[in-house]
Amino acid sequence: MVNKISSAGLWALSWVILLSSFSTGFSQNSFSFLNIPTNARQNALGGVNVSLIDKDINLVSSNPAVLDSSMQNQIGVNYSPYLAQSHLLSVNYAPKWRKRIFAFSLQNLNYGNFTGKDAVGNLTNDFSANDFSLGISHAKKVQNISFGVKAKLVGSVYESYNAFAFLTDWGGTFKHPKKDLSFGILAKNIGFVLKSYATEKPNLPFDLQIGMSFKPQFMPIRFSFTAHTLYQFDIVYNNPKINFEFDNDGNKVLKKTSFTNKLFSHFVIGGEVLLHKNFNLLLGYNHLRRKELQIDGVGGLNGFSFGGNLRLKKLQFSISYSNLVANKGFAVFGANWFLISKK
Repeated sequence: MVNKISSAGLWALSWVILLSSFSTGFSQNSFSFLNIPTNARQNALGGVNVSLIDKDINLVSSNPAVLDSSMQNQIGVNYSPYLAQSHLLSVNYAPKWRKRIFAFSLQNLNYGNFTGKDAVGNLTNDFSANDFSLGISHAKKVQNISFGVKAKLVGSVYESYNAFAFLTDWGGTFKHPKKDLSFGILAKNIGFVLKSYATEKPNLPFDLQIGMSFKPQFMPIRFSFTAHTLYQFDIVYNNPKINFEFDNDGNKVLKKTSFTNKLFSHFVIGGEVLLHKNFNLLLGYNHLRRKELQIDGVGGLNGFSFGGNLRLKKLQFSISYSNLVANKGFAVFGANWFLISKK
């Protein structure tokens, strides 16, 4: 008999797939957990950022092109008590090699342990459910331009069902030599499925992103603007069950999505308030997330995110909170250890 996941497990799995799909316009993709922000600073800045360059090994998970020699001998850990009983963990490490710059990464989304039951409700064996990604990144810098690539083995293991894929991320950055200005571009999740749940191979969560980060000369704020899902213009989910109106004959007619809503659904805005050279406050707004999670008649800060970043001598600590719906969200805690003195 086939084991069944408990109701709590189904709730967690469903929400992970739902929430992570917002950045790709509700496309039916496998391995959509790869769209969840895995580091605290990225989460605080709206969930998507490819242009921030700040000697932080955890930012390599956002764009491999930001990897440079200043991150060597850094280890970064991020943890989030995610939805229901699930937990999100990511680890990034850049060893110190003289001539080449590499970083290794681990991402794991653990949904917890479940009680197995057959089709009629009889108890069977307990089981667990996990999504994971193992990756290696490499970057090369030519003057003010950097190129980076990340190769990763990703997998989903749910009871006796599993799927695996080999994916790559390709990124580039440009940092102005004098101004606090940088640009980034990323094509992520390019690859192929190694093993699928069934005979039909699923779509992969490909995305194309471009962004800019800059700090005006006399303002203590660094802004970030990121555009995602650039290969498709209309990524708004227009739910016919709730987004309708009545015509003159009393028939239900689906409301059209405005051009402005379609356009701004591609953008994520972030800001770092530079209160001190070692302490920043982080803010973010994700328009697509806000619109897709908005409930009629219910307020809240869904789509907004907040955080802070504190730097000590050999330790950097970050914390963020992303609001999903009214009074609900998830936090990410991150830390970097500098195993040698910072450059």
